[in-house]
Amino acid sequence: MGKNGDNKLIGVSRLRTVFAVMLLFASTVCLSYEGQILFNGNEIYYEVEEADGEFIVIVGDGPGLDSSYMKGIFDHGKSLRYNQLGSGMSQNLSSLDITFQYYISELAALIYSLDIESFHLIGHGFGGAVAVGLALTNPPGLLSLVIVNPRLNYPAIDSALFEARTQESTKELDKFELLFGNSSESESESSIAKNSINMETYNLFWGNDSSFINGKLRGFDLSCGLADINVPVLVCTGLKSFPGVIHTMTYQVGALESEFVTFINSGHFPMTEETTAFKLIVEDFHRRVEQTVESNREDEACFDILSETPGERIFRLQDSQRTLDMQVGEDFTVMLPSNPGAGYFWSVESFDEDVLRLISDPFYEEPKEAGSGYDIFGFRVVGSGSSPLIFSFGSSWDVVPIKSCSMLVQVEEHFVEPLIIHASDSGKTFIVGLNEPIEVVLESTVSSSLSWRIVLTSPEIVRQPKESESRVFEDSSGLAKKIEQVYYFEGMNYGEATLEFAYGSPWDDVPPEKIFEATLIVTEPFKEVSIVQDSDNGRAIEIGPHHTLIIKLKKALAIDSGWKISSLDPKFQLIEDPHEAEYLEVSYSVFHLRPTEFGESFLEFYYSEDAAYDQPVGTFKIKIQTNETVDRSRVPLQ
Repeated sequence: MGKNGDNKLIGVSRLRTVFAVMLLFASTVCLSYEGQILFNGNEIYYEVEEADGEFIVIVGDGPGLDSSYMKGIFDHGKSLRYNQLGSGMSQNLSSLDITFQYYISELAALIYSLDIESFHLIGHGFGGAVAVGLALTNPPGLLSLVIVNPRLNYPAIDSALFEARTQESTKELDKFELLFGNSSESESESSIAKNSINMETYNLFWGNDSSFINGKLRGFDLSCGLADINVPVLVCTGLKSFPGVIHTMTYQVGALESEFVTFINSGHFPMTEETTAFKLIVEDFHRRVEQTVESNREDEACFDILSETPGERIFRLQDSQRTLDMQVGEDFTVMLPSNPGAGYFWSVESFDEDVLRLISDPFYEEPKEAGSGYDIFGFRVVGSGSSPLIFSFGSSWDVVPIKSCSMLVQVEEHFVEPLIIHASDSGKTFIVGLNEPIEVVLESTVSSSLSWRIVLTSPEIVRQPKESESRVFEDSSGLAKKIEQVYYFEGMNYGEATLEFAYGSPWDDVPPEKIFEATLIVTEPFKEVSIVQDSDNGRAIEIGPHHTLIIKLKKALAIDSGWKISSLDPKFQLIEDPHEAEYLEVSYSVFHLRPTEFGESFLEFYYSEDAAYDQPVGTFKIKIQTNETVDRSRVPLQ
């Protein structure tokens, strides 16, 4: 064959290769898979259409409508569709009483179960209300919100239905056809929803009356919450949709960072009536959002709430499976992305109390601008050894948590000589730290049946790590010459504890021959920097003369609001002017102080919302004890 023939064969071969590659590529990027998650005893069906890009979580209309009409709309991201309980393949197997809040929690469970870290959210019709409900909880990872012909203000929709009933041209009002009608269909054709909706679920929420809302949605209004959504919002409507463009436009006005698009040739289903235009507009919106997120992405170090405050270590979800090397007396914080508004939160499953202590009740922190919140746990290392630290994430109705986070805290060996208290120390006060060993040694007479016994302790402050024991000391002939009764204690919580022992007969009901008393004060360890925050209101804290006290109190974002000092004890001085600082988009008033004298001091702050009027609306008080040395005992002043 000639040269031209060879070239033709080569060209055909290349075309076949290109075609094969194209087929392979198409099969790779267009793969879809389906599955189910178990939620509250029900199996929720979902389907994912694979493509490059962020997840696009789609909440279909309804309730009761199969989500398949949204299949194949997008190809610029991983589209996740699912059937809400009572629609499609997601049936109510548990006979659960479905509520609107249930649908929000169901959507959150799907996102968490599939471990989706970042996503765009799209809600259509009633699904727009579910999507807004989830967005209002600031779910971690939410990038943007698109709502298409959203049903948010149901009293307004009821009013529109009433107006439609009063029109002469609408003699036979059909609520269902108005809600789900296509602009392209003839009056005799059924809407897209007619053959794929579970009417039992639909009637449960919309009601079975053909002319007004008489189900669970009656009187429900979610439109006022749009101003609290912290991500960009795109509102879409079809020109011929019910109850109309003007109604839907009010939602765009309510949202802070929003855009509005009208599809001229569409009714309620622009994604099927103008598929190409719908895809291009939403795709462009997503692309611009992602570019903004990428350009505003902060350095990892700036993610710490206390990154500028020395003495604090912070660990997050990405630190799971890590070994944390710590020292006794060190504090650390665990921040885990949470979503309590949707019913999901983190809890501590287990840790070794001989190694770690929770130093404050867990609390939820929700930065105003960050778009998500955190469950925050504060710990202090109180003993040597290793402790698994395990957290679980789920809701109150989950038997098995959706996810977990575990760390191993490794603390180097830390030996502290026990504080030994003798009978001659009766009446004294001793200062100890958490987990510091304490031995109370009291002598008993060898030749009598009298002995010591515990009369009073403070079990909420100190505990007995092991049983008491008797030590017998013998002379050279082997006879007992002295008996010591030893009692073991250690501090388990901060505060003051009383120890009281009585010496006498354990059998006879007579007054004891003598009494021993001692007071234990379990204090926090000294630090170069002591950090005080909102949860410390009303507490007493002990510091040393060379320590810096940082007081950081949360404030509103308003410029004129903030905390001010109402009384500065002369035993303290400000080492720099009070200022405002932001940690993870949370605004604080910050005060740096240092003690000038020993003794007890009281610091008080007040909160003002307006600098012009300076009227206090809140107070913060704290007592500070400044000591020269960490003396382990002291005699009370007379």
